[in-house]
Amino acid sequence: MKIDLARKIVIGLACPLLAAFALACNKGPDDATITNGVKTKIAADSPALANAVTVTTTEGVVKLTGAVDSDAIKSKVEQDAKSVEGVKSVVNNLTVKPPITFSGDSTIKNTVMANLAKHKVTGVTVEVANGEVTLKGTIERAKLQDAMMAANDAKPKKVNNQLTIK
Repeated sequence: MKIDLARKIVIGLACPLLAAFALACNKGPDDATITNGVKTKIAADSPALANAVTVTTTEGVVKLTGAVDSDAIKSKVEQDAKSVEGVKSVVNNLTVKPPITFSGDSTIKNTVMANLAKHKVTGVTVEVANGEVTLKGTIERAKLQDAMMAANDAKPKKVNNQLTIK
């Protein structure tokens, strides 16, 4: 009888301890491991994107911050984060950058011409096609930097320098 009572006591104490141990083992990865997993997953898709997105994790909740180029990329990064083991939820605070737009060719040309006049640069002709500025003519070396600044301040896609220095 005493042996049965002793067994019952041992079993009675062992079961809750084993259950607690099993729950502790089933806890999952810690926050640092989750963060590293999410960063690795993002970097596998795009190393450049990995630098643009900041990942923090608190109690299994992943927070994404930064700026990306499109809604599709924003969604992909969120899905990547959700696929990492141990992630309970994802707070997606990523913002989508506005698209880069270029002024119309005539607007760019007018802006470049006004900037050249402002810098007192003469002897330069301006051509604009598809957002690209081409500077032609003859110019003094001292005015070259002013001419290039006048063109670049108009925010074209590209500036082609075909100027001749006198």
